[in-house]
Amino acid sequence: GINAEYGEEGERVLCFHGPLLYEARCHKVNTEGEVDLYLIHYNGWSQKWDEWIPETRILKFNDVNLKKQSELIKHHKKTQNRGKNKKLKFIENVESEDAFTAKVCVQIELPSQLKLAVLDDWDLITQQKHLLKLPAALPVSVVLDEFRVYSLSVNKTSDTNRDHVLEGLLGYFSRLLGMQLLYKFERPQYADTMEEHRGVSVCDIYGTEHLLRLFTRIGELLAFTELDNNAIAVLQKYIHQLLSFIELHRGKYLSSENYFVATPDYLRRAAL
Repeated sequence: GINAEYGEEGERVLCFHGPLLYEARCHKVNTEGEVDLYLIHYNGWSQKWDEWIPETRILKFNDVNLKKQSELIKHHKKTQNRGKNKKLKFIENVESEDAFTAKVCVQIELPSQLKLAVLDDWDLITQQKHLLKLPAALPVSVVLDEFRVYSLSVNKTSDTNRDHVLEGLLGYFSRLLGMQLLYKFERPQYADTMEEHRGVSVCDIYGTEHLLRLFTRIGELLAFTELDNNAIAVLQKYIHQLLSFIELHRGKYLSSENYFVATPDYLRRAAL
């Protein structure tokens, strides 16, 4: 069952999503390895927004934490009213689902070869029971840095918008990898890897295959932010440039040699 700190499965809890706390219910717990993950359903939201989160984002549903929730909302509103920072920032404020459905999903189109790579990745892991070698030879932090250097050499000028976008992508990848970018079959490996590499960012462990999974989800996630149309256009521009760069160098960043067949022992653990 769920850690006694959070009560039994199905009990009300408060969960951090960005800077705010939201009422939710804990449906399941995954205790494989050292990292416990909890399947959370946010009250009033459809099931498609359920997510696996670590216990660090969960608080018990009580008067003390409800007061904290109220204080965070007040502080956040004050911060928002001080005026928008001119820099491109990835604001994590989440809106109501009604507000979300009224917005257009941000369109991120993967080049055809990368779409195939995402499908091959799904097949290798979920159907053929392969795993990716970790840490990746070229982790996400290296891929984004190589794109930055490439972009600098092509444009012959520094670009603060590009650098803000890349910094934001690293942040998104760090936060979402463990919650939304793993197949169930990969979870025991994730727990083992996080235990073995304590304190190391997932951006320095996972590679392009998982980065592409982020880009299949990021459009719907960005619809929850308060980025204005100009900021979204800038974001789309650099994400599409990055995707074109990865497709151009896909032989370097994407290879079937990055996978290996899971051991019988791992297959037993993953089936639990």
